[in-house]
Amino acid sequence: MRIFIVGAGEVGFHIASSLSREGHDLVVIEADAARAKKVQAELDVLGIHGDGCQPQLLKEHGVDNADLFFSVSDGDAVNLLAVLTARGLGAKKCVARLGNPQYGENPLLQADPNIIPLHPERLVAEEILGLTRVPGVSKAHFFEDGKLILLRTRPSRDADIYGRPLRELSGPDGWILVGVERGGKLTIPRGDTELKPGRRVYAVGRTETAREFLRALGVEAPPVHKVVIAGAGHVGSWLAKRLVEDNVQVTVIQRQAKKALALATEVPEALVLHGDATDTGILKEAGAADADYFVAATQDDESNVISSYLAHEAGARIVVSLYQRPEFWNVLRAARVDIGLSPRLITAGTILRMVHRREILSLDLVASGEAEVVEFQVPDSSRVLKAPLRKTKLPKDSIVGAVIRGEERYVPDGDFMFQVGDRALVFSLTEALPALEKLFRAR
Repeated sequence: MRIFIVGAGEVGFHIASSLSREGHDLVVIEADAARAKKVQAELDVLGIHGDGCQPQLLKEHGVDNADLFFSVSDGDAVNLLAVLTARGLGAKKCVARLGNPQYGENPLLQADPNIIPLHPERLVAEEILGLTRVPGVSKAHFFEDGKLILLRTRPSRDADIYGRPLRELSGPDGWILVGVERGGKLTIPRGDTELKPGRRVYAVGRTETAREFLRALGVEAPPVHKVVIAGAGHVGSWLAKRLVEDNVQVTVIQRQAKKALALATEVPEALVLHGDATDTGILKEAGAADADYFVAATQDDESNVISSYLAHEAGARIVVSLYQRPEFWNVLRAARVDIGLSPRLITAGTILRMVHRREILSLDLVASGEAEVVEFQVPDSSRVLKAPLRKTKLPKDSIVGAVIRGEERYVPDGDFMFQVGDRALVFSLTEALPALEKLFRAR
């Protein structure tokens, strides 16, 4: 597949790195000379120093044969112009990363279904909203219109789940453990796996019984009543709107007076404070001490780390922080941030789904990109139709968490037989995805 990527910042480089390992014909265009040189030196792709909006440059490198064209630079206007130009020159499908939702309302985009606006900040806000709806988890990704959920949590040390193999444990119907974190690495559990205290687990199951499942792991968390948000940018403002719809008490801290006033006008149900979230005084005024969640959602990694640390010290129950640069992941952990979210990884998961074959309905990167939860549609003549699940020869680093068949939802056992049209949720380490695709694709 021939793929163009405009922008080799954190998002573009990560996407190019992932796709280059899959053997795609990649062209990466970057306006910054140092970044373009890095792409050329570190990745097996064509790295070009130039302007991705320039028609002549795009023509020279065969944009008319492009299957996909992604513009993921830091500039909304650049991304918008780049995809419009590429589409006009013959690129089959174009995707523009847009921070400001208003750019997505451009009539030129809306008139062409093959130009897709992508709003990373909204994707991040939706991820945070999911966490508030399932208290006690550090990740919540919903499938099938919210009926199924992938969650990540740390079982209580007092839970009655240790010292026995998983096959001997019982819990609510429709749930399965699909991943265990060990020493910073993710493994796929089997029937003889024994859980150890302190390790986080991933599980897939029915959303309606999520709290029952968490109680079986000893995880008890009260409902979310109050959230304090640092930053009234696209993430903070969209999250505030959705939280007040859930009848959650929301306080937003915003450094710029103009943005604070705009949000206060747009979301009158929220309390909006003009101030700096790295100031202990403003955190006290916002009520961080009794917040169920504190969300650091500014564009500045340093400010997010400082405000998160101070909110944790003040007594906020759960602290969530965004981070743009990968190196800040370890800084957030040192600052005792409960949940770190990377728009880069969330955006990459969405883009990778667009690249893969039509059998993949959705794809989400987890564990800092180390693993993926993939929703496959089972087509006619797929290899998985030939035998029971135990004989399907799934890659050892993958596990089927659930199967959706019409209105029915299954946690499949070894005797389960797939049918055409089934939707399978598969939890997999990233390196096993190509083998999974071969199993599920139509022959």
